Amino acid sequence: MHSLPRAKTTLPALAICASLAIAWITASAPAFAQPPPSPCAHLTSRRDSTIIAFEPPSTFTICRGGVEESDVVTGRQVYFEVLPTAGANMFEFRLHGRSTEPKPSGLQHWQEQAASIATGLHELDHSSAPISSIAMPTDAAAAAANPLHAVAGARGHYLGIVTPHFLETLDGLRNELEDLSAAAGVTRQWCGSLLGVAVSAALRPELQSRCAMPELASGKVEAVVDAFMKAAAVFDAKRATARDALVVATSTPDDASAGAAAVRALDEARLAAVAVASQARALRPFAVGVSRDAATVRAAISSVNALQPGVPVPLADYDEGGNALLEVDMEPAQISREPAHDHDESSATFRFRVVDRHYLDFEAGLGITGGLPAIPTLGLQNGANVLQGKQVDEFLGIALVELEPLRIPWPDAPLSGVVRFPVLGVPLTRDPTQNFFVGGGLGWTGVGSVVAGPYLLRELTLREGFALGQPLPSGTSFESATRPGVQVGYFVSASVDLIGLFHLFLPAHTPTLDAATGREK
Repeated sequence: MHSLPRAKTTLPALAICASLAIAWITASAPAFAQPPPSPCAHLTSRRDSTIIAFEPPSTFTICRGGVEESDVVTGRQVYFEVLPTAGANMFEFRLHGRSTEPKPSGLQHWQEQAASIATGLHELDHSSAPISSIAMPTDAAAAAANPLHAVAGARGHYLGIVTPHFLETLDGLRNELEDLSAAAGVTRQWCGSLLGVAVSAALRPELQSRCAMPELASGKVEAVVDAFMKAAAVFDAKRATARDALVVATSTPDDASAGAAAVRALDEARLAAVAVASQARALRPFAVGVSRDAATVRAAISSVNALQPGVPVPLADYDEGGNALLEVDMEPAQISREPAHDHDESSATFRFRVVDRHYLDFEAGLGITGGLPAIPTLGLQNGANVLQGKQVDEFLGIALVELEPLRIPWPDAPLSGVVRFPVLGVPLTRDPTQNFFVGGGLGWTGVGSVVAGPYLLRELTLREGFALGQPLPSGTSFESATRPGVQVGYFVSASVDLIGLFHLFLPAHTPTLDAATGREK
């Protein structure tokens, strides 16, 4: 007795909940079922042309009119475009098969030279002798009693800094430092030449930053190199003085003043060497910077010929059908590139069909004709000339030339070759100058077709007043009883595609095309 009221109160609530659930499912279903947007929707220019859109790292889509297509048609201009996705600026893209390598700029030599100088400056700064290689006297008391003890100590300090490696490295740097100024000058000129040039979007900020570095300022590297060379010249002079003083001190061991002069000269030469190392430490960032600047400019020059995301470029005009192969070379858009090592390169490959424009089919087959009256002839019956009739042969061999009209607007549609109109027939077993066939039909490209239409026969017909089976009146000739005329009937034919039949026994050669050039590979 108490359940009915509860049922009355819960049913409306359930109905409301069910209605809300159905409404939510109905509203949400399109969102759940909505497919992701096509890459063709991201194209903003040349939408009416055929564009092969590439979405890194490996997705290719053929687009035309903003929709996807499955192939490319000959005679149409084809473009290639890298879609400006998030990862597109991480690589440089080039069409394999096209000459896009930049011309030599000379920057590789200067990049290597600056890097070599930076290495030499680092070695010069760290060329002092390690503690483990410094010899200690075995008898400290005896050494202290030796008059040349102070000279030997000063010499040991000097040799701890001016090692053979220090001298060898310094000698090599003297010959190379002039190249650092030249490297900075060449890189500075290229920076000026690249202003306003469309380089890779990934490299443009780095290029602008590197070209504004202090080492590329006019005269900056020259000033630092000059300071280093002056410090090296001071060291040479101090080193020569120390050498002479050391010779005098060792030749007059009892002369305390000669020993003191040698100690002072050795200390000054050592401090001059320390100053050279300090100048090397100050110069090294400039050498490293010039090397990196040259590498960045080299990368920017190389990227001038690279494909820019969002910019369509002409691919090729295809004159023949076949299977096209498109290869896109990808290289990371890195800045610091070591020219002596291989880069991380990869490629993406896309194969697609190029459809040749095909409008006509040539076929041959068997036909049947009908709907024509008998052709009048003259016969002899009971000694009298009688007008008689000869029936037109029903079967005939026929060759057909068929137009596929739907291929004009849709040359690559799968069913565009089904309709055949108009169809012109040429009889193979009748006089082609007297028999004419025209019609339309249905068929399949490469297989055959069924065609029907009017059949026109140019032959003799009886004049008015004459009939078949009638004796020819006396004094009347057959020519005066007949006249040339055109009879209209019909024909139906079944034929096979001659080219398809030929390729049934000898398969057609399908060329492989280089998609970048349009030529056969």
